Amino acid sequence: MVKSGSQSARVTLRQLCNLALPAPVLLPSLLPAIRALVPSAHAAFFYCDATGNMVNMYAERMLPPEAMTRYYERHYRHDSHAFSRAFLRLAAAADPVSFRTISAEEKRTDYYREVLSALGVAHVMYGVVRAVGNGREPIGQLSLYRGEGEPAFDAEDAEALRDVLHYLGRALAATPYAPVTAPSEQIAEEAMAVLSDDGEVMFADEGWTRLARLARGEPISPMQAKQEPKALREFLRGVVIAARAAKNALYQVESPWGKFAFRHHALSGASGHKATALVVSRLATESVRLAEGAAKLSLSAQQREVALLVALGQTNSEIAEKLGVSVNTASYHVKQVFAKLEVHDRADVARLLRQA
Repeated sequence: MVKSGSQSARVTLRQLCNLALPAPVLLPSLLPAIRALVPSAHAAFFYCDATGNMVNMYAERMLPPEAMTRYYERHYRHDSHAFSRAFLRLAAAADPVSFRTISAEEKRTDYYREVLSALGVAHVMYGVVRAVGNGREPIGQLSLYRGEGEPAFDAEDAEALRDVLHYLGRALAATPYAPVTAPSEQIAEEAMAVLSDDGEVMFADEGWTRLARLARGEPISPMQAKQEPKALREFLRGVVIAARAAKNALYQVESPWGKFAFRHHALSGASGHKATALVVSRLATESVRLAEGAAKLSLSAQQREVALLVALGQTNSEIAEKLGVSVNTASYHVKQVFAKLEVHDRADVARLLRQA
């Protein structure tokens, strides 16, 4: 793995955190940016209340609802791995970042076999994220994971994460359930499943359940997991009915996690059995797409900052205020971006960032 601390990754992370988007909309793009800074196999963020209980979460690899129910009943409440106690210990520590390697003894436990092994976890790093401003109350826990055969986290990784926690505190405390604004028509990710007539999933891509849960829009946590399978089936049954009736068999859903599009395809077998192929797409939010596009272009850190602000429609005066420079200096930087990208107006900058 590449060592932590890439300047490019840090710029991307800062730009994403400064977009003032609802936190759930931001998280699917924020976690890959964090993993680019601190190389990891996958990551998760757990929102916690004042008692340490997990009230919502986003994970790149999620336990299915049935497995999450078992985790809740067998581990979440009762044993030494109880999440709330562990989180409160981390939140009370002087250092907001810690890391560990799963021990040989822990690998013999049910918790390892049913949870950590299922998620491919051999090494983990925790970061306690606090709100920026008065009180600095803990918002939740960021967890980064590496698997067997990958190096353990070290002090350099910890320093790289520690150095950006204040960005995360600003971004993840921002209006967590605000309406989604300005989604683009570009697809950020998608997955497909084959459903029976009663909404049971017969076959599915790896990311299907995660995207369907996000589209449904309810908080995801072990405490709600027991009711989730039935609720998810009812939600998908409604989606199939709506998609069948929709123009071009395309039905869009807006949830706190963003905007999702479902495409319906009717299937029938030689024996007369019928089923539904349902493709779910998470649509990219325009400002996130532009920030991610800026990261792919051959620009310096400062040029990326300016290019994104230009693409977002900021005037030179607004760019100057954002960067803390004079309007003349901002105008100079804008001209430099135009020259580097070989474009002549602001619309062309936005187009290049979208297409990158």
